[in-house]
Amino acid sequence: MHFPVQGKLAFATLLLAPVQGLYAASGRSEAVTIPSADRSLPSAPEGAEAIEPVPNDSLAAAVVQAYVSNPSLAAARYDLRATDDELGLALARARTTVDLQVSGQYDLTLPGRTTQASRPLVDRLNDPHIERNSLASSLIADQPLYAGGRISSAIASARAGIEAGREALRGDEGDMLVNLIAAYSDVRRGSRVVAIRETNVGVLEKMLDEVAARREAGELTRTDIAQAETQLQAAQVQLDGSRAELESSRATFAAIVGREPGTLAQPPALPGLPATIDDAFASAEHANPDLRQAIAQDRVSRGQIAVVRAEGRPSLSIQGVAGTNGEAIPFHRRDQDVTFTGRATLTIPLIAGGRIRSLVAQAENRESADRLRIVATRRQVVQTIINAWNQWVTAERNVATQNVQLKAARVYYDGTFEEYREGLRSTFDVLYAQNSLRETEIAVLTSERDSYVAQAYLLRQLGQLEAGRLVQGASTYDPAIYTRKAETRSGVPWGAAVRALDGLAAPSGKPQPITQPHSAKPASVVVPPVYAREHPLATSGPSNPAITPLRGATDE
Repeated sequence: MHFPVQGKLAFATLLLAPVQGLYAASGRSEAVTIPSADRSLPSAPEGAEAIEPVPNDSLAAAVVQAYVSNPSLAAARYDLRATDDELGLALARARTTVDLQVSGQYDLTLPGRTTQASRPLVDRLNDPHIERNSLASSLIADQPLYAGGRISSAIASARAGIEAGREALRGDEGDMLVNLIAAYSDVRRGSRVVAIRETNVGVLEKMLDEVAARREAGELTRTDIAQAETQLQAAQVQLDGSRAELESSRATFAAIVGREPGTLAQPPALPGLPATIDDAFASAEHANPDLRQAIAQDRVSRGQIAVVRAEGRPSLSIQGVAGTNGEAIPFHRRDQDVTFTGRATLTIPLIAGGRIRSLVAQAENRESADRLRIVATRRQVVQTIINAWNQWVTAERNVATQNVQLKAARVYYDGTFEEYREGLRSTFDVLYAQNSLRETEIAVLTSERDSYVAQAYLLRQLGQLEAGRLVQGASTYDPAIYTRKAETRSGVPWGAAVRALDGLAAPSGKPQPITQPHSAKPASVVVPPVYAREHPLATSGPSNPAITPLRGATDE
């Protein structure tokens, strides 16, 4: 993306504004100013929504802008393009290469007695030295016909690498969206918490004034004033901390989206949430980007096994050469010799000193590691889904419970203050009720934030958190466009025929069996009973043929 000079300066100002706001908030005198208006204590507001300003920013707008301008996501797209170019390199092995070679040569010989004696007298008299020059040019065209399966195996491995790269990009996009949703929720929660803290400070200021007035009237003691002052200063500290936390969240939002957040609206419901945890496991088995990337990476490794095995097979190519040779100075075209050569070359590897066997062993070991990473990724996905599900359920239950608690806290605060006016409650009772109300309001906001972020994290693990799903009609990145460009770059009409010929009897990428390493003297191990409730993702025996169950030490 290109910006004009003014646009770059404005963009930099937007990125620095959250940091500048953080420093300004810590140094402004108005940051600790307590609003003073009506000196009567207000009743408890009906939740945080009563003090929420009119929004002018939305999650959809933030998602669209971050999807277009986030530099980390753009870098991941270029990484995928570099992976697509591997396919172009693999296809180039089946295409014709043409080289032009031009060489000029100059020789100066200082002849000895034997050479001088054999030269004609005229030559010796004209020039005692011998000078020669020549100019040669060659146009060489080389076309592979059969590479022992190297070409077809490399193409298959490159295509699997592209699939793995696309899944990695999906994972990066999901991670960015999770971070964005978390930052959006943090900013929204933080702004509302700051509003609650500001209201709390204002109420406590009025409370302190009333306690001081009643102290002068002889109704209360200096202990009551100390209690009110202590609570007020503690509320001020909480307000300053909430403001700093809000500025930090705004800075995180700006780093992801590229601009400061406005007044954020209530985020919409996230689409695609599973009804049960079993539905979540089933969805993740087919769509989790990390698991799909691990499976595709294993296919890449299998393709590499076939590539290195093909190194030991015969190869056949044809070559045509058109060349000229003659004196460079003086140059006369009719004095140049012109030659045309055609040759077919069959190369049969006989002895490679163990190089090919070492390459095969190396590729097999890497494939075994990638196969085990599939199992490790599957287990990690299971753990992550369970954690995200539990966080979601717990947060939803907390929201329901805390809303009931909030209603009771409002009644408790209003009743306590009225009884305090009648002399039936102490100053401590009022301050305690005030603090309980505000902390309950903040707890509700925190649980709502935790529930929404847990939903986003769960959708990320299911492979359902994508910009196109969150914002209907949004223009999304299509990686297949560049893949087709890399595939057709410098193509030749006969390339498909050469690839088909090379694929005949191509070596397989069959992996080696995996055996768990064990010591020479195995110890006795007590195996615990298997957990009764198994989920599809919790097993190591997948339906995908690219993954095979592991063999234990006793399977040898």
